[in-house]
Amino acid sequence: MSTKMLHDPPSRPERSFEIVARRIAAMIQASYRIGQRLPAERDLAKTFGVSRPTVREAILSLAMAGMLKVRSNSGVYVISRQEAPDVHALEGFGPFENLEARQLIEPQIAAIAAQRGSETTFAQLAEALAMMRWEHAQGREADTSDHRFHMVLAEATGNGALVSISDSLWRAQTESGIWQEIHNHMQMEDYRPMWRRDHEAIFDAVQARNPRKASGAMTRHLNNIRDALMEASKAKSMATTKPTNSRGKIR
Repeated sequence: MSTKMLHDPPSRPERSFEIVARRIAAMIQASYRIGQRLPAERDLAKTFGVSRPTVREAILSLAMAGMLKVRSNSGVYVISRQEAPDVHALEGFGPFENLEARQLIEPQIAAIAAQRGSETTFAQLAEALAMMRWEHAQGREADTSDHRFHMVLAEATGNGALVSISDSLWRAQTESGIWQEIHNHMQMEDYRPMWRRDHEAIFDAVQARNPRKASGAMTRHLNNIRDALMEASKAKSMATTKPTNSRGKIR
């Protein structure tokens, strides 16, 4: 192995939604006309051997690229048969792909924080929660305080690699074009009470130094995010809900 190969940076990994979007595009070019409806999401998932969230990310990416149109109470329709829809240019990983990574890592971070957290950790978490409540009371999204809450947990592990991974996963969400598209169709005020309860449950378990409950509370939080994104990205919701100017995020 050459020295050059040892020092070459790794190429960007191919995103799951990008792979499936290419396969759907090829299927359209081979067998579909303009105006024709695609099979149901569950059928596409079975055809390609992937999860429904991955198919949904692929469909949204092709809609954003101008190949598909989501119609309320009807389905997804072909509006272009272009040979190379530009999904490669979309920023970030798919939101469900990113959440899967978080689900593998963050419950363990919460458990370790419950074991290793100091009084300073608890004070910083409480401060982040207080800021989150205040921002929500003002009708604002708690972007900074939410990010801070998760980073304090990672810092409490005393493991710099986990801090870096946690921050990278967070930033990957905010950079995701598909994530932003879904959020443009969400009424965030409907979700704020649940996000607060989720973070309060994580805080209570960490402060009680209960690793099992801390892990479980984080798992529930991430599952709630996933469920909210699945609901918000349904064809009906994406087709009928008017985009808002809110920059709110759910984490």
